[in-house]
Amino acid sequence: MPVDDRDVPARHAPPARPRGDGTAPTGTTGRAGDHPGTGGETDGQVGGWAGRVMGVLRVVTQVVGINALVLLGTLAGLVVLGLFPALDAGGRLLARLVAGEPSEHLWREFWSAYRSGWRRLNLLGAPAWPVGVLLYLDLAVVRFAQGPVSAVLTALVLALGAWFAVVVVTLVAVARRYDEPFGRTWRFVALFPLLSPGVSLGVLVVLAAVTVSVLALPVLGPLVGVALPLLATGWLVDHRLDQLDARTV
Repeated sequence: MPVDDRDVPARHAPPARPRGDGTAPTGTTGRAGDHPGTGGETDGQVGGWAGRVMGVLRVVTQVVGINALVLLGTLAGLVVLGLFPALDAGGRLLARLVAGEPSEHLWREFWSAYRSGWRRLNLLGAPAWPVGVLLYLDLAVVRFAQGPVSAVLTALVLALGAWFAVVVVTLVAVARRYDEPFGRTWRFVALFPLLSPGVSLGVLVVLAAVTVSVLALPVLGPLVGVALPLLATGWLVDHRLDQLDARTV
């Protein structure tokens, strides 16, 4: 895993190698037309504008289906024990969608990845829960502050909240790509906002845009409220990780 430019060449596991969950490597790409829904023309597929429309509809259908599975997986683990395994399993399927290799068996492959990564993802995600609770309590305390103190505390809490959001997004992508020890993983994700400010800003913009959209149109929440930001932020972080990997080769 790349840590920073001064770090020695890092141990880099094959991207998202399937551990019996049936998912494909994150970085695997396919030629247009080799797989259904990629926009190419193959035997039995519709070409032209109709084929493109069908491809778009398939992508939308997959995003909606993955969103439902992530929500269901989170509830299956009573939120605390289900959130990170569900985000990991959903992120793997979305990475395949971005690579042009959409899953043909969303239900089976999601739950296979969910079960196989349950222990590891809960271990990696454990520190996020107390940090999130502390940020929530800090935000509640700030509401009672007044004057200049209130402005300073609010800015501090917002900055820590932004850092926390980027760290969680990065953790999901890193856990999907690499098989690294707990300490090394958290050292990297904690420093990622400092190492990649541009990508971090892009992640925050995506999260803010989706939040505003869901608040304005609540029906988007159960449809794409989780999968869409997971897809977009995963693509941003993956692109940056590819760049960092190239520097350590």
